[in-house]
This record gives sequence, C-alpha cells and structure tokens, in this order.
Amino acid sequence: MSYEIIYGKQFVKLRRTGEVLTMLLAGSNNCYEIGRGGRSGRRVRSWEANRYYNRKGKISEKPEVILKKLNAELTRLTREHLKYQKANYPKEEWVKPAHIREHFGYYSSIVVGSGRCYGTSWNRWRSLFANGIKNAVTIEELDKLGVSLNIYYYSYNDDSPNGKPASVDIRTEQEYFIELKKWREWQASSGKMFYITFHPSSTDAVLHRLRMLRDSKRKPPREKTRVEQDHFFLLASGSYALIKYTARGYRYSFHKENGGGKRYRTEQEAEKYRQLLVTKGRPQADIWKVERVEQACSFMV
Repeated sequence: MSYEIIYGKQFVKLRRTGEVLTMLLAGSNNCYEIGRGGRSGRRVRSWEANRYYNRKGKISEKPEVILKKLNAELTRLTREHLKYQKANYPKEEWVKPAHIREHFGYYSSIVVGSGRCYGTSWNRWRSLFANGIKNAVTIEELDKLGVSLNIYYYSYNDDSPNGKPASVDIRTEQEYFIELKKWREWQASSGKMFYITFHPSSTDAVLHRLRMLRDSKRKPPREKTRVEQDHFFLLASGSYALIKYTARGYRYSFHKENGGGKRYRTEQEAEKYRQLLVTKGRPQADIWKVERVEQACSFMV
C-alpha cells in the first residue's frame, strides 16, 4: 500500500493578502534515497507548498477556507466509505463514522509523523493545519533563520522551457510577490507547472532551523521556590499511606507515621486528588482519607 508521510510543517503567512502557504515536509513511503554503495537510504522527503485544501489555481489560501475544506473532506470521505461498505459488505462488518475519524489516515493513505496510517486520527490531521496556521511566520522571520522560499520548475524529462524565470532565494514578502508574478506569467504562456520549496536544499537543515524558531518562542519554565512548613497532608487508610496508582493497582507505604507516601502541601490538593481517584473509579479509591501529619517538610512551588 502506498501512502504519504508528513514529517514536518511550517506555514508561511502573507500579510498583504491575509493568506498562508502550507509548507509540508513530506514524501512517499515507497521512495528511497540512494545510500552508500548504491543501497537504499532513508525515505525520500521534500518541502513543498501543499495546495490540496486551496481553491482552484491558488498557491496560498485564507486560513478559514483551508479549515472549511478540511471539514468538508472528512464529511466526503465518511459518506463515500459508508456508501461503499453498504454496497459491498454485510451489515455486521460495517464500521461507524467514529471509526473513520479515529483512523482517518487509513482511509486517506496518510501518516503524520511516524507509525502506521491506522494510527493517524482525524483530530491529529486537522491539528496539523490548525496549529500550523496559528504558528505561521513571515518570510522575513524565516530569513533570520537562514531559510528562504524558492520557486522552481521540475520535469522528469529534464527539459528547460524557453522564458522560464530564474530560481532565486526569496527573503522578503515583496520579493515573493514580484517573483510569483513572473512565474504566473510564464505558466500562462507555457502551460507548465511550478513549485515552491524551502532553501537550503538540505531538509534536515531547514527542519533544525525551524525547530530553533519554535523553541525560542516557548515561554521559559516558571522558576520554583522552596517553601518550608511544619506539616503536610497525605492519603491514608489505617496505618498505610498511598504512594501512587499504577496500571495494575496502587502502591502504598507501611510507614505513615514516618511520612511515607506521597506528600501534599495543602489539604485542598490532597482532597482534589482523592476525589479524582473516586471519579475515575480507580481500585479501592474510597478507602483513602486525607490526614494531616505534624512533621517538618519542604515543597517546591
């Protein structure tokens, strides 16, 4: 089965039009680079401006249009598959729309990140675009990272049509619209297709620089301070104190009087966790009670 793998994303916003370029790092699962000694290397991947959810003929698109077309894609895919299975499978083998949402990649031949198509849900696919739009950057911001847009023409025949504009690295939005106009005019006269990618040509280099940008925008972790107090709270049952719940049950300490078990700074924190255990129906959650222990303790808050 052939499918498309999405390795990375970086949406580019165009202030003049209020649109975005959907730049995806993607490639087919069946195509490999040539490795050392002629052996197969890793799977092929490249940065390209994806136009699948754009209106016909558009390279960039309004964010609201992309999201609207995304939702329409799920509706169309669900309707077509339900119609197909009703015509070809007995009723007991039909899948529900929720199954298609949960395993959207299987029905659309897409993998986001790693794993199998079956593991890519609709929410994960839509989030790729929603978060990409939210975190879109300008061409000028990309240039500060040493990343630029590049418009080019490619043909399997290795031909070079007459009048084809030169491929140049685009570092400002003004340059982008100037170069785009040239390529649009050439496309109208030649009937050929052109593409948009990132430079440098090393996909790993571009991905690394984009990650540096995302990391720089993250809020630094809040600094914690140590608080000393003469008591703490824990969840106890008789002489036992709860340490934590696990996948198969829970762990506890025999030494409640010595401060064994998980400590809580306030009674409210301990009670909140106790109620959470009861609400989730964890094993024997109702046996634990909040108790105060008169013993010196410190917390990082």
